[in-house]
Amino acid sequence: MWPHVAPLLDKAVSLSPGKIVLKDVLDAAIAGAYLVWVAVDDDKGEFVGAVTTRIVYYPQGNALAMDFLGGIRMKEWLHLAQEAVEDHAKRNNCKYLEAYGRRAWRRYLEPLGWGQAYITFQKELEDE
Repeated sequence: MWPHVAPLLDKAVSLSPGKIVLKDVLDAAIAGAYLVWVAVDDDKGEFVGAVTTRIVYYPQGNALAMDFLGGIRMKEWLHLAQEAVEDHAKRNNCKYLEAYGRRAWRRYLEPLGWGQAYITFQKELEDE
């Protein structure tokens, strides 16, 4: 299955240069750190989307994080993926869903009830 999923996640993973590569995602999924969800167009037998999730443990309530998401024709399947992910989160006692991504995701996520919680800043540290 990975040969079908990797191209769908490639762009999302590539937005974290120096932190993670596709092989790391696969290794983490095999180790159980990530779940990889796929959307398939049954009529065409085509993989159209993929999402990775992991549980983040916070003292006051856990979250299910969607770290990497990618694919084609997202308006057709993203709402279905969210329903499945929400059910999984609730079964695992999560109070929240979290997603990380570019600002452009707002157009897909806001109609599904998401709101921007914060902005992440990054500073690369130089080796001494």
